[in-house]
Amino acid sequence: MPAPSFYSDPHVQFLSQLLEEISAGHLQVPRFQRPMVWDWERRRELLVSIRDGIPIGAIMVWRTARTAIECYERLGPHLLSPPPEGATRQYLLDGVQRLSTLYGALHSSPTRGGIADGGEDEEEELPPDEFELLTPRNFDVYFNLRTKDFHSDDGDDFKDLMPLYLVFDSVALLKFQRELRGPTAERFVDSSDQIARSFRDYKIPIIPITTDDIEMATRTFQRINSQGAKMSETHMVHALTWSSHFDLQREIVSIKKELLSDRGWGELEDDPILKSCKAALSLDVYKTNAQELSDKLKSDSRVIVEVGEALRRAAEFLWDVCGVPAPELVPYSLQIVILADAFRRQPTPSGRVQYLLNAWLWMTTYGELFAGMSGDRVQVALNDMRDMVVDETPKWTWKRPFEKRPLRDTFDFRAARSKAFAFRLAGVQDDLSGKREGSQILADAGRKGLVQIIPWREGRHTFSNPANRFLVHPTEATSLRDAILTGNPSADLCAKHVISKAALDALKERNFVLFVERRRMDVLSLEDRFVSPLVKLFDDDNLLSL
Repeated sequence: MPAPSFYSDPHVQFLSQLLEEISAGHLQVPRFQRPMVWDWERRRELLVSIRDGIPIGAIMVWRTARTAIECYERLGPHLLSPPPEGATRQYLLDGVQRLSTLYGALHSSPTRGGIADGGEDEEEELPPDEFELLTPRNFDVYFNLRTKDFHSDDGDDFKDLMPLYLVFDSVALLKFQRELRGPTAERFVDSSDQIARSFRDYKIPIIPITTDDIEMATRTFQRINSQGAKMSETHMVHALTWSSHFDLQREIVSIKKELLSDRGWGELEDDPILKSCKAALSLDVYKTNAQELSDKLKSDSRVIVEVGEALRRAAEFLWDVCGVPAPELVPYSLQIVILADAFRRQPTPSGRVQYLLNAWLWMTTYGELFAGMSGDRVQVALNDMRDMVVDETPKWTWKRPFEKRPLRDTFDFRAARSKAFAFRLAGVQDDLSGKREGSQILADAGRKGLVQIIPWREGRHTFSNPANRFLVHPTEATSLRDAILTGNPSADLCAKHVISKAALDALKERNFVLFVERRRMDVLSLEDRFVSPLVKLFDDDNLLSL
């Protein structure tokens, strides 16, 4: 196979010419690019650099005569033209964030006041394409003629603001200037002329990469985008696997929308999805790089669908059996990966297997066995799980025996051990109500449902102690706090919030420090009673009792 031909001598173009190429369809944005992610402050910094004549870096363009790939239909809020027939195709490899900002702010159209081009009947909503919807809606930018700064909305002083899209529309700019009135009019006309010249005279270096080898182009994309603002592994793999038949980002969005959103898992991060793909393809979850995963996915792209279906079953299991409602509440993301692998191999596990999976989830949580885990140990966990779902027999081959890890003195909801504590509080309320009452609070409020009751004046240790966390919906926190601090909570409230008689006696004596210490002992005892039968289930010579 002959080596690809590259033409990479940079040249310089006026910004207006570059934006016109985009408008005419000569320069397109391929779908393996990240959608617009810059916030307003980064967009403003770019505009300030152009105002001040500071270079904003080169734009890298891929030119190809034969390769046609799917591209975005919009840049910012604006519809883009298709490429002209027979023309050499040009795809933007580097500079999407910058050009999205500039095109969105500077492009002039008949419906500039609306969200998109297309005429008076154009609806304000963008089309139901997830990638387009990831772009910020407000691309209108205004130049303050008084302060010479940029704004993302017109604010209260509209008379001082010039819409930036007038910069390249001489007729509209002249009309705007003629409508300026008052003692500041002459100064404001000068300011508007200055900012227009800043953008009209601005030049940007263009670096073309000419090749018909799509893999070479996507590798180039990967390398240039792995510098500076770090890309996620998903974007790298997407770039290396993209074809007219397979779009990884689209597949992931579809999984989240079609399979996971109605289970409350629509916000699942990409990382466990990719790791689940690695596991399904018999790759090392930690050591496999983007190139290795891409090669496997290109030969077996169906696996992403299988993983999505397995993740849905894992999500259903975690809620229905374990009372865990959302991915961010799962103690370790690796637990999601391993459970997904189990449900991919055994889509409809027996009641026995589900009981084992539940036991495994909580034992690995209370034992903090995924903290600082190496790739080799993850593979051991995967192999154990695979044997367990087939044999329906507990499997535990960790190098160290199970040991319930201690509860730390301060509560951090990000820690797996703190989440285990929260779920035991939820389990008490679930059992008393006969429904998912406590688990639903976690589902609705997350960490905000773990409320501190004893005030700071009792000492930092007491205030931040996990035993000073009470599971309650935030709207009911004040009434719970009043009931406890008055020292007269009802019997039902005590049962619901794990307040024993010993803890209640300390509360009535207004000894809040002792109250928290005794409640801590009560919750730890509750945890032991929960974990003990799970340990016995897995009990063999390698396990320790509590």
